[in-house]
Amino acid sequence: MYQNDAGEWISVYGPGNNYNPRLAWEKAQAYNVGLDFAMLNNTLSGSIDVFDRRSKGLLDNYEVPVGAFLHTNMFVNVGTTSSKGVELTLNWNAVKTDNFTYSTNLTGSYIKSKLITWSNAEYTGNFRELQSLPSPGNPGYAYRLDPGTELGSFYGYKYAGVNDAGQIMVWKDGQAGKEAIVYTEANADRDRTYLGHGAPRYELAWGNTINYKAFDLSLFFRGRFDYKIINLYQMYYGLQAEQGINLLQDAYTRNGHIKSSKLITDYFLENGDYFRLDNITIGWTPKLNSKVVNNFRLYGAVRNVFTLTGYSGLDPTAIGVAGLTPGYGDLSLYPVTRSFTLGAQVTF
Repeated sequence: MYQNDAGEWISVYGPGNNYNPRLAWEKAQAYNVGLDFAMLNNTLSGSIDVFDRRSKGLLDNYEVPVGAFLHTNMFVNVGTTSSKGVELTLNWNAVKTDNFTYSTNLTGSYIKSKLITWSNAEYTGNFRELQSLPSPGNPGYAYRLDPGTELGSFYGYKYAGVNDAGQIMVWKDGQAGKEAIVYTEANADRDRTYLGHGAPRYELAWGNTINYKAFDLSLFFRGRFDYKIINLYQMYYGLQAEQGINLLQDAYTRNGHIKSSKLITDYFLENGDYFRLDNITIGWTPKLNSKVVNNFRLYGAVRNVFTLTGYSGLDPTAIGVAGLTPGYGDLSLYPVTRSFTLGAQVTF
């Protein structure tokens, strides 16, 4: 809007963003070397794959000159990321007798993803700060990406304890053991550093099937390992300095020594590793002497049976681990429910 000579506010219309005719989808490029194998009369089989997957043309906002363009920034496809790793798959028919069979399958992977560049010959970008933490307090951005750094890298201060007044201390220059200073004296450009990564490097899926006479049992486990989660519930509801809200009991126990307000430090980063029994199903298929019913099976199943983890927040399996900001323990997170199912399968 603008004000004319008569003092009236006039609404105007025009492009809200710079037009970019070259805007496109990101492009995926993958290199893969694999080996398939089978042995022991095909009772054991599997595959090994080594891969390098690249995403080119990541979309981001870049500065452009006004004059040639209407606005100072424009969305363009520039960035490149790389994901390198290995995946192993095994299938084993371990036992097979007249009354008993046991088979298992295992999939495990290692992957490490990093940013190759934010720049090309036409547009130049350096680091990007991502995921600004919400109010109250607005602690700042939780992630930072520099060329060559791992995707989902947390960025903040290294925790050095508290002083006699309960104020958080941080390590100067981001170097543990160098000099502990009060967080109010810290310099964001000097004292912040990379704190860890929110993307799991290892993933595991393990299925098991057991049959004994008329009974069958299947169990499916999965897990993720070697990554961090930022626990926002501890940061926002676990400190006594956060007044006027319902606090966790941890504010007076686990975090009772901290009297100052929230700060992005590795104190609020926790290992997100978990191992879960995702699904268990047991069934019974009796032999029927019936001309009407060909097959009859009763079964019961439980989903989300148990999770082994050291993470103190809500369910780590519900926290996203993809994209540029993995391991972000959002305050709107809803826990995964446990479900029970009873059923019957009848074939006529």
